[in-house]
Amino acid sequence: MKTLSLLQAWITPFKEFCFPPLCFSCNARLTTRESRVCNSCWNSMRRVQRDDYTVRILRERFAADGFIDEFYSKYYFEERGVFQKLVHSLKYEAITVFGIELGRRLGELLIEEMDVGTIGIIIPIPLHRMKLRERGYNQSESICRGISQITARPVDMKLIQRCKNTLSQTHLTADERRHNVGDAFEVTVGKESALHASTVLVVDDVMTTGSTIESVAKILKESGAAKVIAASSALAMLGGEAPPK
Repeated sequence: MKTLSLLQAWITPFKEFCFPPLCFSCNARLTTRESRVCNSCWNSMRRVQRDDYTVRILRERFAADGFIDEFYSKYYFEERGVFQKLVHSLKYEAITVFGIELGRRLGELLIEEMDVGTIGIIIPIPLHRMKLRERGYNQSESICRGISQITARPVDMKLIQRCKNTLSQTHLTADERRHNVGDAFEVTVGKESALHASTVLVVDDVMTTGSTIESVAKILKESGAAKVIAASSALAMLGGEAPPK
């Protein structure tokens, strides 16, 4: 055992000398306190502020519809930015460690902004079974796990299911998005009692118009949830949002 420890103590620095740990985004050498992505890249991502134009518009929209009581997002989704690279790798290359870290950072935001002890259940936006079979995992689940690590609130991956294999929302208008996901979700049979008078945190990777997460919130409210809070790692800027300085 002692020999093995001595060998590892020699191999590790040699390995790092030959193959230094580099930032996934910018290729800068990572410090011993950094993992996968350097602090400079994390700090370069523009953070969502509560009085931003996009936040105000979505809050007004959610309040008018009455299904989402509050929502929180950590970063803005910017084309060719660091977040886009991270979430693309999470979504299509199964690098779920990025999802966990994004979830942890979102969880820290939630602790700053609300009483997380009131959250009864954390749930991800579900994928349709065909999409899940094709991809092999749901990227929002790893974000939920990261939030749970920070907030100590339970995650239920199976409370809601996607019963309709919807079109991609990427190139749809706001009205088309709303229609596309309008009847796409349902509460899993036998899970209804878990929602009674509870506060549910619904999590997605990126929120654009909010149509998908609002469709889930509607089902949750109709099934007995007292309060629905929406959360996403990133938020897409609506027209009129000032560009980053």
